[in-house]
Amino acid sequence: MPATLIAMLERTLGKSLQPSTESVQIRNLGETPEKESGKSLGSVKEITGAKSMEGSSSQLKGDALMEFRQSVRKVELPSFDGTDPAGWISRAEVYFRVQDTSSEVKVNLAQLCMEGPTIHFFNSLLDEDKVLTWEGLKSALLERYGGNGEGDVYEQLSELRQKGTVEEYITDFEYLIAQIPKLPDKQFQGYFLHGLKSEVRGKVRSLMAMGGMTRARLLQVTRAVEKEVKGEMGLGYNRGSKSYGSG
Repeated sequence: MPATLIAMLERTLGKSLQPSTESVQIRNLGETPEKESGKSLGSVKEITGAKSMEGSSSQLKGDALMEFRQSVRKVELPSFDGTDPAGWISRAEVYFRVQDTSSEVKVNLAQLCMEGPTIHFFNSLLDEDKVLTWEGLKSALLERYGGNGEGDVYEQLSELRQKGTVEEYITDFEYLIAQIPKLPDKQFQGYFLHGLKSEVRGKVRSLMAMGGMTRARLLQVTRAVEKEVKGEMGLGYNRGSKSYGSG
């Protein structure tokens, strides 16, 4: 775009259209890792956002481009202490996507986010595999820190039972499901129905038989069924506070 047009737009909008040079902060980390001849990637504390924005924003124009630049001025990559690995991975992938992070840098940045015992676990992974990939790291973190109890996530899903409200059950269910990428819808539905209280499960299953349901629709219908069952059973419906164990 000619410089005169840029100047006119800037005067009209009252904003600069020049790329932002503000830096993107990473919580509690060291300086930007770079590969140099004969040197390994260094510690990271700060990654400038200007370069990564160029690739990510190359297809954006006008207001969309300005909004993008404003939104990435400061995005934090969170630390990981072993809690909710699926949630941490999800946030990290958003960060990597916004910053257009190269695959070889992702693992190094992730290493600097480890806190407490997770640092030692990460080091043990590097001892086993010197060429650790981001995909391999995600699988290892989910296997090591995923779930709420003994056994793998599939075992925990098969043992999950609704003890309190549907909303409490959904929260526990979604926590486990988030750790199984690309789970087929049929399995999702099967695990979900299996753990519901019998009085809720029967009604939901009947409604599902009337036509296909998306995952979101299934959860919505289950909440509605619970309200109906509560009206029928009164105070005898809600018992228990955890969704684990037989019942």
